[in-house]
Amino acid sequence: MVRTLLFDDQGEMWDANSPLLAESLCASLFGEDLLKYVVRNLGFVAVTENNGSLRLRLRPSIVSQTALSGVLYWLHDQTIERVMISLLDRDWTHELVRTREGAARRLLAHVKVNLEDRRGDFLNQPRPLHALERSSPLRGLLDAWSDCDGKYDAERLRPVIEKAVNGRFVLVEASPSSPGLFIKDVGGGLTNTGKYWLSRSIGLRVEDQPDYAYGKWVAAPYRQVLNTGEPNLEDVDAVITWPGNPRRSYRYRRLVVPFNSTPDSTLLLGVTLVDPNIDLRVKPRQEPS
Repeated sequence: MVRTLLFDDQGEMWDANSPLLAESLCASLFGEDLLKYVVRNLGFVAVTENNGSLRLRLRPSIVSQTALSGVLYWLHDQTIERVMISLLDRDWTHELVRTREGAARRLLAHVKVNLEDRRGDFLNQPRPLHALERSSPLRGLLDAWSDCDGKYDAERLRPVIEKAVNGRFVLVEASPSSPGLFIKDVGGGLTNTGKYWLSRSIGLRVEDQPDYAYGKWVAAPYRQVLNTGEPNLEDVDAVITWPGNPRRSYRYRRLVVPFNSTPDSTLLLGVTLVDPNIDLRVKPRQEPS
């Protein structure tokens, strides 16, 4: 069975032949003509399925990051034998990969994300560890980290995480053999949207989140902890775009601590405490009356 899907700039998935798609775009084109138009001009991604094989068509210079994220997370749930990636620059070029993980890596390698376009979306403010109040739930996590003597003890830490931050955590693994930071586990206390997408990120890089610009930005504190071997505490005020959802503000305090997992890997545990009082946005000055 052959079918073609389109992922739009909101991360929504459409049947390429759906009359509702043409109607929503107020388009006079249909079928293959409409598909070519939206890939070339609107940054959509087309996916054709054919008995376990996929063909992805996109234009890297204008592809919507949200459309690409929708494709990446759709791929997560697919059983595939091979993927043909077709890229439009001046002409079409084609690349064959054998796994969905390989397809994800190649897609992200071809599509460049300009963080300057999202500069105002991701704000953080470092906080000194000694300023962490004794009453703060994160203080219990920091003490538990100290007591573990650098060893990740899941049985000991999980109850502390559940009590302190209601299971809001991301566990990241780093290895000297790879430059990537890979998501190893995700807690169940995240928002429904975050949990849905991040649970599908297990095994992928921190950067490979549905909002790729946010993932690329949020990888920085994990790399800092990996490089220094010291915990990192900061306030975060971020605007995140999940596929199929409007832009949304998230405000939280995050603590990242390192653990020695094996001689060849390091685990980085990031826990977050939601705090709507955090506001790192610059307020406009009042005009004199």
